[in-house]
Amino acid sequence: MTTSGSPLPFLVNFYAPQNASADARGRKLNNILAWSDGRLEWSHDYIQILFPLPERSPINPSAPAINEQTFSAFRSRPEWQDRLRDSLVRMLNFYGFVLRQRQSPGQAENNGWEVRPGPNFSQASPNWLKRFDHNHLRITRIIRSCRVLGLEDEVKAFYVALIRVAEENQGVISQKSLMFWQRAAERPLYLAPEDEADEGQGKDFLYRFEEKRKSVAQDAINDTQV
Repeated sequence: MTTSGSPLPFLVNFYAPQNASADARGRKLNNILAWSDGRLEWSHDYIQILFPLPERSPINPSAPAINEQTFSAFRSRPEWQDRLRDSLVRMLNFYGFVLRQRQSPGQAENNGWEVRPGPNFSQASPNWLKRFDHNHLRITRIIRSCRVLGLEDEVKAFYVALIRVAEENQGVISQKSLMFWQRAAERPLYLAPEDEADEGQGKDFLYRFEEKRKSVAQDAINDTQV
């Protein structure tokens, strides 16, 4: 798959709705999404591909990272976001949640997207409902990755569901994990959850995106005041 004669980044091809590419181990997206919960739990080299970040992974430095071309492709193509949503839905099920959208979202919070405990919650939640677990790191990654690639409403709904569960199980989940989930859900996209200071730096294309978004929002406010 190419555009203007230049090959598209691996992540764009991997998530392609048709003729998708395989990863270095020969696995395609549909293969991974069909794995059992057990395999999703004990395998550790797929999460960086399903949910890439702008930052390089310290655990898997060879994992693909989101660059500007990948960012633009996902943000401009709903069908790519649909495939990313398939990955999100699979992992939500793994954690015991379901994602749904109201038929007429209107002005509803998170554009009508909701995440609720699913029928398998009591069976699935012990995988992550504890003080700390590697799944806490995965959750941080999932929230940040989906926000960067365009599923901001869906993962904000996921964050709301996580906080609701945490409040119902006071003291079970560590404050550090809760802090990282909040940072992933609420910070400007150019600022990674592990960054301790906002220096207005980060990935340049994400900084430019956030500045443009702020400008558009301010223009909308100004228009209502005219």
